Amino acid sequence: MARLNELVRNEGGPPGEGSGPRPKGELSKTLFKNIDTAASQGSLESRAQVILEADQWHAQAEMELTPILDAVRSAHPFSLDGVTQVVDGFVKSLAQSDRLLVKAISAERGGLVITNLVNTTIIALKIGMGLRYSSQDLMRLGVAAILHDVGMCLVPEAILNKPGPLNPEERTLITRHPELGAQALQRLGREAGWLAELVHQEHERVGGQGYPRGLKGEEIHEYAQIIGLADTFEALLHARPYRKRFLPHEGLRELVTKEKTAFPTKMLKCLIQQFSVFPLGTRVRLNTGEIGEVVGLNPQNPLRPVVQVLKDPHGLLLKEARALDLSKSSLLHIAQVVPDDQ
Repeated sequence: MARLNELVRNEGGPPGEGSGPRPKGELSKTLFKNIDTAASQGSLESRAQVILEADQWHAQAEMELTPILDAVRSAHPFSLDGVTQVVDGFVKSLAQSDRLLVKAISAERGGLVITNLVNTTIIALKIGMGLRYSSQDLMRLGVAAILHDVGMCLVPEAILNKPGPLNPEERTLITRHPELGAQALQRLGREAGWLAELVHQEHERVGGQGYPRGLKGEEIHEYAQIIGLADTFEALLHARPYRKRFLPHEGLRELVTKEKTAFPTKMLKCLIQQFSVFPLGTRVRLNTGEIGEVVGLNPQNPLRPVVQVLKDPHGLLLKEARALDLSKSSLLHIAQVVPDDQ
């Protein structure tokens, strides 16, 4: 507003020109061109800042989780202060943009356990926001989500990365990880008791088909149900030694068709509603081999957003980016979500 007022006050021309007022038509064009340029520049700078802060919170999450997992492995106590701060940052970032969600659905993978903890937290918070959780509920949900699989760090990586089926002993060890994670959190004292119970429940399913206790329906805390759904969806979006990754829309379809008795219907609907299949800013590869960024959404056709094509099929930058509305062509579609550096 200050910038606009300044432009209006100086509409007769810059001081010292002595040329008097400019013609009205010329004045209007110049004035609004300046306003549009300033607004556009401010918008770009603001978006860049939001993206930078989201990336910083994502990196900090991985840094905070590394010593926690080391402490769990050595049965030593650890602090929750760092991950609590990260969750607060995630909540604020997701309220501004979907940048964190873009990173969560990317094919890029770091350490298996840490990456899953971070991505599951982001997806769980989006579901909680869709359910209109209060700030306090989002914080508790997020802290439980970011620690939901800490017991998995006690499972040998050879088992986690095994390409073939698990033998009975290996399967037993896998199904014990919620209990092991809960025990690690119980060592933090009575104040962490609620957290330990949520971690213990995260792999339970409303139809009773979960583990380790076979709980059903309302026996499972709602936070644990949300985290379980987010965890399952996150796993589908990333490759495993025994299968390829699913694209977001494929993962949603898989959940609805094969896991509909495992999770409450309201949560599945919320995930679909809250989760833009390809959020703004997602870097994608088209079936032509070209690479671009999602710059617009088509609510009636979420699988076919507007993509700004940035690179040709050989990975070379285009001299001039062009926008493609995929809803206008049945021949073009998104083939893959790719990391930002591609």
